[in-house]
Amino acid sequence: MLIALLIAVILAVILFLQNLSLKSEAKTKTKTKIKTETKTETKTETETETETKTETAEYVGTLTEPKECEEKIKKLLVNLHVGVAVFSSEGDLIVCNRKFLELGSAEDLQKKGLPFIEQSLAQKSLIEHLPKISFETIIEHFINEDGQSLTLQEFPLFKVITTGKPAREQIIGIRNPDTGKVRWTMGDNEPEFDESGKLSKVIITLVDITERKNSEKALRESETRLSAFLKVIPDMFFLLDRKGLIIDTYLVNTIIPSHMQAEFIGKNITDIEFVEEHIAERAFRNIEKLFATGELQTFEITSLKSGKDSFFEARLVLCGDDKVLAVVRDISQRKKSELRLYDMSIHDASTGIYNRNYFELNLDQYRNQDTTGVGIVICDIDGLKLVNDTLGHVVGDDYLKIVAKILGECFDQNDIVARIGGDEFAILIKHTTSQELSVLELKMDKLLKIINSEQRVIPISMSLGHAVGNGKQKDLRELLKMADNMMYRKKLHQRQSEKSKNIDILTKMLEVRDFITEGHGDRMQELSGELAEATGMSKNEIEDMRLFAQFHDIGKVGIPDRILFKPGRLNEQEKDEMKRHTEIGYRIARSSPDLMHISDWILKHHEWWDGNGYPFKLKGEQIPLQSRILSIVDTFDAMTNNRPYRKALTKEDALAEIIRFSGTQFDPQLVDKFLELMKRIKVPSGDLKR
Repeated sequence: MLIALLIAVILAVILFLQNLSLKSEAKTKTKTKIKTETKTETKTETETETETKTETAEYVGTLTEPKECEEKIKKLLVNLHVGVAVFSSEGDLIVCNRKFLELGSAEDLQKKGLPFIEQSLAQKSLIEHLPKISFETIIEHFINEDGQSLTLQEFPLFKVITTGKPAREQIIGIRNPDTGKVRWTMGDNEPEFDESGKLSKVIITLVDITERKNSEKALRESETRLSAFLKVIPDMFFLLDRKGLIIDTYLVNTIIPSHMQAEFIGKNITDIEFVEEHIAERAFRNIEKLFATGELQTFEITSLKSGKDSFFEARLVLCGDDKVLAVVRDISQRKKSELRLYDMSIHDASTGIYNRNYFELNLDQYRNQDTTGVGIVICDIDGLKLVNDTLGHVVGDDYLKIVAKILGECFDQNDIVARIGGDEFAILIKHTTSQELSVLELKMDKLLKIINSEQRVIPISMSLGHAVGNGKQKDLRELLKMADNMMYRKKLHQRQSEKSKNIDILTKMLEVRDFITEGHGDRMQELSGELAEATGMSKNEIEDMRLFAQFHDIGKVGIPDRILFKPGRLNEQEKDEMKRHTEIGYRIARSSPDLMHISDWILKHHEWWDGNGYPFKLKGEQIPLQSRILSIVDTFDAMTNNRPYRKALTKEDALAEIIRFSGTQFDPQLVDKFLELMKRIKVPSGDLKR
């Protein structure tokens, strides 16, 4: 009886392995890549199955005597790499080999030291008469292919017992409760019937397919990653043959509309509507070069068929022996950005004309070439620093734009008009004469007069110089230097008249913006001169003191009107802004030769005797005498005249304040002299009289 049972088991194993071998062979063909990547030194499933089949056939072929047959079959089943078991029709385990328990158990049975396992290992025998275990206990750690816990209805042995039908190629995962790792098995469950047709037993054969399942999982994950990569890449993929026939495409998330994507397959690139002839020719040249060298080919193409410039980058790589993978990317935005960056690199941001970099690149083109008839004009805005310091850089930028516009109107589009410095412009003319440039200078002067006829606090003034090549210059830089020298000679010639003009301009600015009350400047000059005389200053020093009193607040022209004419008291931020007027005034005075010598006094006329003033917190006699004099006179005049936020104080109240701050804000000795002076002077209605 046992021999017949074992022979049935062997036949079931052979049938199972034949089916498994055919299936593995088919899977191997479709997953060669994964098999290659996961190859190890251990035997593969196919090798194991083949060896088992060979061993089985050899042993069955040698069956002679019943006793010998039984022993050899037992030996074969014990050493099989396939789990084999026979269950009764009630689900009781009749006999199995050790491999079956190893594959079907959720735990490492050898490590647990179970007696029947140790006995099987020691005697190299089959395992019989195991204790009965319920199906629910058996499948406690079983999972299906979806990773969900296996139900009793899904359990193959239960299905065979309840239906009497075989359950083949059943895949089950067994999760180790300690490590969480899953072992995957595939098995056949074959029913056996007695002579009456009643189910007598179920033969189960199991193999370990964990390696295969992991390979399949790795393949799925790889495909998922690849799919994700492709979805976020805006590139177009085309598979071509050597003649340009499109075999396959991947155009998801590209500029190609979805309804057009299927139209490419089967067409030659020469037949595609928006592929222009020159693009197709270039593509074929690169395809031939790819097959000749085997190296990646990259090239850019431009298409005009959409009504606007479209730019693409194409990359070609070999795909097998006779196919080409073309990856095409729309680089129109990149090209536009590059053009914008290039445009920014050669143009001046404030005026929009060319910059020094572009101008010098054009100069270099004439290196060691004939300079005959080439002209260069140099233009410098006079007093731009004064404009920036007094009216602000926004107004200064407007002056630059006006000059750039004048130059643009006077010179041809082919001429290179560039801003080459803060207040300096240069023009490169390829064909001209000195007479033509002189006429252009007159035209520029005429345009300037028209612009300056508008009401401007500071009129726009330019100094010009030009030079025309006669062939003797080695390069245009020599010509540039000649034009620059001519411009500076004119500027020096004009400087004497400009000096008095600057004083007139500054005086006009003070008249237009009399910051506190009418006559403030006149009163300041008068009272400062009196106090300077009382300290023993010379006549020239007194005149400088009067000039200082006139222009001490010139820096306030750089303070916004919202702060300067605010009707109420200033907040802390506005006070900090107002304090900048001493620094602005210093810069203005430094830009004028007639005021340069009083610039330091302007900077320090708000310092305090005790060191709590600004901007440097100077103390005592560190403060210039002229600044100390003006501090007293300016404060007194401010207190005795109306302000938007308070009425004027009386002379007596104002002097009391001067005395109160003697030694803190004011020089004590100068306060005493000022008090003596004020005894001789009356202050009615904002006018100073003896």
